[in-house]
Formats: sequence, C-alpha cells, structure tokens
Amino acid sequence: MAALNDRSVSIGRIFSRAFGVMGSNPLVLFGVSLVLGALPQILLNAVLGFDQTNRLGLTQTERLAQGVFSMLLSIVLQSIVVGCVTRATVAFSQGRKASLGECLSLALSRVVPVIVVSILYGLGVAIGSVLLLVPGIIVAIMWVVVVQVTVEEDAGIFGAFGRSRFLTKGARWKIFGLILLLIVLGIVIGIVGALFSGLLIGISYTNPAVALTPGALIFNVIFSTIISALWSALQTSVFVELREWKDGPMEAKLGEIFE
Repeated sequence: MAALNDRSVSIGRIFSRAFGVMGSNPLVLFGVSLVLGALPQILLNAVLGFDQTNRLGLTQTERLAQGVFSMLLSIVLQSIVVGCVTRATVAFSQGRKASLGECLSLALSRVVPVIVVSILYGLGVAIGSVLLLVPGIIVAIMWVVVVQVTVEEDAGIFGAFGRSRFLTKGARWKIFGLILLLIVLGIVIGIVGALFSGLLIGISYTNPAVALTPGALIFNVIFSTIISALWSALQTSVFVELREWKDGPMEAKLGEIFE
C-alpha cells in the first residue's frame, strides 16, 4: 500500500511509456500489428465487404456465416496482437526488450482465455449500455485492463475481472479522462486520415472500385497498423501504470527479493 502514497497515476507517463515501447521494439509493435492485425482485417473486408456483386448471390444464412467468420477471425488475431504488445510493454517497463519469439509464445499460450475474457468484457459493457449508458461506461472503465491481466498474471478468467476492478479503483476518473482524450484524438486522426487519403489516392468508401485500388489498400494497411499499435500500447501502458501504482515498481520488488 506504500506505493499508493508515493506516486499517482500519470496520463503523461502512460503516453510516454506507450511511445517508448513503440520506438524501442518496433518489430513486435508494428510487425505484429501489421501481419496479424491490419493486413488480414483489411483484406478480409475487401473480399467480404466490398465485393458486392458476389454477395448479391448469397443467401441470408451465407451472409451471416461470412459475418460470424470475419468476427471470430478478428477476435483471434486481435487477441494474439494484444498478447504480444502486452508482453513487449511490460518488458519495456522492466528495462528490457522482449523478443518477437517471447511475445508470440506468451500470446499463443494465453489466446483462449484472452478470447473468453474479451467476449465476456464486450457482453458486460453491452448489457450495461443497454440498461443505461452510465453503467456501460462504468463497466468499461472498471474492466479496462482485464485482457492485460489475463495475459500477464495467473489470475484465471473470472479472477482477472476482480484484479482489473482492484487495479482501477481510485483512478477511474483519470481513466475516464484518458478514454475521452483518446476518443477525441481518434476522431481527429480519422478525419485527417480520410482527408489525406481522399486528396492523395482518392479513397471513396461509397465506391468499392476505388477503395480496392493498390494505393488505397496500402494507405489503409499503414494507417491501420499505426493506430492498432498505438492503441494496444496505450492499453497496456495503462495496465503497467495501475499495477505499479498499486503494487509498486517491478524494480523495487526485485530489490526486495535479494535483500
């Protein structure tokens, strides 16, 4: 509990840590976000979403099956991406650089519980939002690091939710402010990206033929990779910040072991 008196949760430190790990370990952050995140999702959307001629010949059941397949594939791949980024960010906070092999190994070993936790988290937020908007926001903030806990700590699926609730207690207003800031930044970045793509390569989301041009696909892949890497790094940086706030810095724990 002494750590609570020594420091407070810092949004500036969260951003600094996220950009720091992106700069120190780009292979994991950008490589995994590209190969397992942005590229498969954009190609899948191109095949299933933009090929309207092909979709016109499908039955309602076949369209539903395509949608379910796309969603499940996205969940699996994103779970691996988050697992890799979580390990890389935690390692960075410990003063070391995690290898791609280490990150993939941990992510693959935890992929099933991460998927389960992600689905439960989504359901919890959705149910809270259906009842009233405020409960949905509270649930989202309270469990905001549940996936990172699942990756890094042996808390079990349901224990991870309790651990996330413990870590966020006392800092939820700051987390809420951070989420609002990220939403605003996301809107600004999205508008700038849309204007940039429209001016330079003529992407049009109302014109499938234009959206499937090589230039459009390349731009979307690069843009989505950067956003995916940044978002994942920020989420994990929040987890590291909260854990060090509640439990103390990892360096201090290592020092206690050898005292």
